[in-house]
Amino acid sequence: MRKQSFGEFILFTFTVLFCLQNFHLVTDVYAKSNIKTEKIKNNPSTVPQKSKSSFLVAMKIKNKNLLNTYVLKKNNKKFISTRQFSNLYGHNKYDLYKIKNYFYKYHLKVKIYRGNFILKVYGSIKNIQEALKFKFISVHKSGINVLKPNHKLTLPKRYQKNIIDIIGLTNYDGIDHKDNDVNKTSDLNLKSNTPQKFINRYNVSPLYNNYKSKSSIGIISFGDFNKSDIGTYWHKMGISGNTSRIKIYNHDADTAIDNNSSDETTMDLEQAGFVNPKANLNLYLSSPTISGLLTSLSDAVSDNKSDTLSLSWGISESEIKREIKLGILSKKYSQIINLILEQAAAQGISVFNSSGDNGAYDGISSGVTSLSVESPSSSPYITSVGATSIPVDYSINGQRIRIDKERAWSNDFLYPYFNKLKLYEANSSIFIPSYFAGTGGGFSKLNSVPTYQKNIKGIGSYNAIKYWDMSSGYAQQYTEPSLVSGKNSGRNVPDIVANGDPQSGYTVYHNNKWSISGGTSIVAPQIAGVDSLMVAKAKHRMGLWNPKIYSFSASHNSPFNPIDSINDNSNIYYVGQPGKTYNQATGLGTVNYYKLYKKMK
Repeated sequence: MRKQSFGEFILFTFTVLFCLQNFHLVTDVYAKSNIKTEKIKNNPSTVPQKSKSSFLVAMKIKNKNLLNTYVLKKNNKKFISTRQFSNLYGHNKYDLYKIKNYFYKYHLKVKIYRGNFILKVYGSIKNIQEALKFKFISVHKSGINVLKPNHKLTLPKRYQKNIIDIIGLTNYDGIDHKDNDVNKTSDLNLKSNTPQKFINRYNVSPLYNNYKSKSSIGIISFGDFNKSDIGTYWHKMGISGNTSRIKIYNHDADTAIDNNSSDETTMDLEQAGFVNPKANLNLYLSSPTISGLLTSLSDAVSDNKSDTLSLSWGISESEIKREIKLGILSKKYSQIINLILEQAAAQGISVFNSSGDNGAYDGISSGVTSLSVESPSSSPYITSVGATSIPVDYSINGQRIRIDKERAWSNDFLYPYFNKLKLYEANSSIFIPSYFAGTGGGFSKLNSVPTYQKNIKGIGSYNAIKYWDMSSGYAQQYTEPSLVSGKNSGRNVPDIVANGDPQSGYTVYHNNKWSISGGTSIVAPQIAGVDSLMVAKAKHRMGLWNPKIYSFSASHNSPFNPIDSINDNSNIYYVGQPGKTYNQATGLGTVNYYKLYKKMK
């Protein structure tokens, strides 16, 4: 998902005349996005045969139902090692080594991840094509040429029966990019918008009392960073600037990382490292693709060096469906990533993923106008974190604007100003960040409702405000938004929220410049930092939060503060359900983390 910056907000608001007006119908402000209209032209492609590439082979596991029962226990505090996972659930070694030897015949290297169901195969393009009996073709997608195999990848039948699927071998970058905007901020903002604001607001401070044990936070990202930025930031924020606790793991070294994403990596390390100033930070880098994401997750889970993982990236489920339709992505993607995350949960690793920054329309940046949530945030085996706006005063052209109470983060209340400027006539690079900035949330179409969400009031039902008519394939703004209610199926996203509005965001230091940043991607590393504090204090891992937190949400003295108002509480579609435990724009709500710790320990 895209990181939202304070400067991006300023760009679209401080130039606006303070003038309220009625909503009106806006037509043809965004291109049609019917998947069937995607023009596909397959052409033979010449790929340098000596160049290197890699792909993943996902094997079937044993005792799947037993694994699912184990990781979804409400009070699970005893976790297993990678060796135990391999023995209990992984594929048998004999079949793994047969496949490994098959690839060896084609001079390809094979890594079997601890867990015994994911293999990474790498080597020359020429040898990979010979082993899998395919050729690359070029698919023209969204104005760019994408390489992909000319048919579904399989192995000989004696091996294929044990394989879920082969994934990778495309150059398509489907992971959402971040902006690199850097905006200067005043010393006053620096002092008032440190991550200490998060710590104070959500009662994290008691977790620092009498904790000595170290813990480790894993960061999954796609861009390099400058250690001097991190050291300067921590020192300025009042903690040790020693960056020796950062360890870099780039196991996908054959594929270039995306240096344009260094701002996201920098922000994640700064935020997580501030919230827990004693934690070791393990950074896993790879290419910004689905294959790269799966590789980094597999590396981190197999290494088992991190007690918690933070992931501030993802891809819209609507985009996943389009990639599957175009043959770019495996139909078994969701099954494969869920298995990797289940292994993490079995080993006690807590994983946090931001829910997306385009509100309920997560695919809008890819031209998909239907309601959508983001993956892997929609996985039942990950804790999805969204963003709120906290009470704040600011001005536009000398006129006072105030957010009075904590609410779901979105720009919906600024639509009259955007309309006055006719930003709906602007191109997508302006139109989307203006009208469709907000916390991700809604219903998954890839994952069913997990057991821990069943029987929770608010799950499966919703209230929403219809700002946009998407029926024509265009985004058309209603003259008068209307309140609607309904029911829906699928995993409900997000699970929890915290302040992430760029207007009330946090300081970041990148490329020797200070800025205020926000978005759901700033919340994930902060909460990962909280989890690592809990681990250090309790002296054991916390594991998958979700079965526990949904159980606590209905208990006496709940650690959650539901945000359930219908008014001024939209993520550009979903709003609150008064009196309900769960609300699609804000999940279970904000968290009193010390209260939560006392229940989790």
